[in-house]
Amino acid sequence: MFDSFKKVITEFIIRKKLKHSRSAKQSFKNFFKDSSLFLVLMPEGEREFHLAVDMLKWYDEQGKSIKIFTHDYRVSLLPPKYHSLVIDYNLKDINRFSLPSKSLVARLHSLEFDAVLDLNKEENLFNSMAANLVKAPVRVGFKKKNSDIYYNLQVADSDNNPEIFYKNFLNCLQMF
Repeated sequence: MFDSFKKVITEFIIRKKLKHSRSAKQSFKNFFKDSSLFLVLMPEGEREFHLAVDMLKWYDEQGKSIKIFTHDYRVSLLPPKYHSLVIDYNLKDINRFSLPSKSLVARLHSLEFDAVLDLNKEENLFNSMAANLVKAPVRVGFKKKNSDIYYNLQVADSDNNPEIFYKNFLNCLQMF
C-alpha cells in the first residue's frame, strides 16, 4: 500500500517537473544519421542488460559516440572498452521517492547529447526522469504507461522475446 502511494507521489513530482519542458512539433527526419553523441540508459533486467550490450557494439560499428548510464555495480558487466564511457549512479544517488538525488540531477543537467535512448522495456521512473534531465532534443523510449510524458519518440513492444525486440529496435533506428 505504501509503495503504491509512493509511486503516485513520484509520478506527480515527475509530471510537475516535466510540465514545462514540453517542446513544440519536432521532425525526426534523419535524427539517427545526423546524431553523433548518444546517452544510452541501460535496462534493469539481467537478460535485457546483456542484450543491450550487443546494441552498444552496434553503435560502435555505426561510428556513433555513446555514454552509458547504469548502476555502479553493473559497470563490471560491460566490456572493458566501455568502462570509461559510463555515467554510473549508486544508492546515494536515489532519493526516497526513487528519483535522482540533487547531486545526480546536477551532474545530469550539465550534460548535452544529440539523443537519449532509454532501453528499459519495463516502467522505470528513475531512468525516465534521468532521460529528461540531460539536454537532448530527442528522447527515445519504449511504449509503456505514461511514456508520452517522458519521450518524444516511442517504440511499441509487440514481442515478448527481448532478442527479437532489440533487433527490431535497431532496425527502427536505421529508418531515421
